[in-house]
Amino acid sequence: MKSQVERVPNARGEGERLRQEILDAATRILEETGREDALSLRGVAREVGISAPSVYRHFKDKADLVSTVLDATYRTLAVVMSEAGESAAAAGASPLGRVRATLKAYRRFAIDKPRRYRLMFSLEYEPERRLYTDHPVQTVLQAWTDTADAYLAEAAPGRRTEARNLGIHLWTALHGQLVLWRTLPGPVARSEAILIELEESLLRCLLPASQTPSPTEQGAS
Repeated sequence: MKSQVERVPNARGEGERLRQEILDAATRILEETGREDALSLRGVAREVGISAPSVYRHFKDKADLVSTVLDATYRTLAVVMSEAGESAAAAGASPLGRVRATLKAYRRFAIDKPRRYRLMFSLEYEPERRLYTDHPVQTVLQAWTDTADAYLAEAAPGRRTEARNLGIHLWTALHGQLVLWRTLPGPVARSEAILIELEESLLRCLLPASQTPSPTEQGAS
């Protein structure tokens, strides 16, 4: 870890900026080390260039800081997914094309930010921190549910009550594919083309039949 940096004090009213700098520093440390036990409030303070007590003005303890980092990451991923689906819809994509766009956004997030993605599913929360229904993972689950619901609304309106379960199946299957893709040896390991092929198989297995996608969408990845 680098030594404490010289810092220009924040002007009055810039506490939110300092809070974000603390979060950014904690995220960098977690991504560099991949271990929650490598993070300390003193180390974060040194990274930002402030005294350790200053961190406590924004986060009550280390668990609070770690959980806030994960909250932000889950919410960022949910926004990326939602924006991808909305952009596809605005461009005139079919229901299947919108799902493909969402899957691609999720895949690219996991590939482009591998350490951050891995941390989302490896760091621990204190058990008593919050109920499952208030866990930040719900933001990503909601993005998957919305994706499934938008598809079913046009492809199979009578099955919209299945949107949450369909979203869960899409998410767990895609996550499993990504984990295996990174860990299993072989000639196709780390080839994004194999992920796209697996995604297409996944969609054929899980989604009710809809209109035939256009040739442009068939070639999209």
